[in-house]
Amino acid sequence: MIVYCEECGFKNTIDEADVDSRNPQIPCQNCGDMLRFYGLKAKAIKKAPAHKKKEAPSHCLILKYGKVVVVVNEKNARVEIGRQKSNDIQVVNNRVSRTHALVELRNGKYYLTDQSSNGTYLLLEGHKGITVKKKEVLLTAKGVIGPGYKVNLKSTDAIQILFEPAP
Repeated sequence: MIVYCEECGFKNTIDEADVDSRNPQIPCQNCGDMLRFYGLKAKAIKKAPAHKKKEAPSHCLILKYGKVVVVVNEKNARVEIGRQKSNDIQVVNNRVSRTHALVELRNGKYYLTDQSSNGTYLLLEGHKGITVKKKEVLLTAKGVIGPGYKVNLKSTDAIQILFEPAP
């Protein structure tokens, strides 16, 4: 049967044998949100829910670290920062975790999410610097990121956050 996810609108193909009509616990194959089955003994939702229109960002976020420049946009909506070579931005420092932090575009907004042991220092222009530990923060202005260490707006070892008007 086909069940559309209410969270992301993804079309899930579900084996009816996997559905317990009293308490179906089946995650969406796309976003992991639990699928909802209404008044079923194994009847699928007939049509897809109305999709929320994705809000296009008014600005494009650019991350610069040394000679590395990464644009965060709808085509490249998730950027990994960390010590491993597989990261989009590799920072070789003993205070930096293998996968230290993420910068993501979601619903037209940019977020920094810390996944590290030492935290991620964030300083946005017009704001006080903060250390983000195991949570996410909305990126609203240009500034700098210090993965595992404190930086200022002029630090050469900082990841620069720049905003430019979207094309």
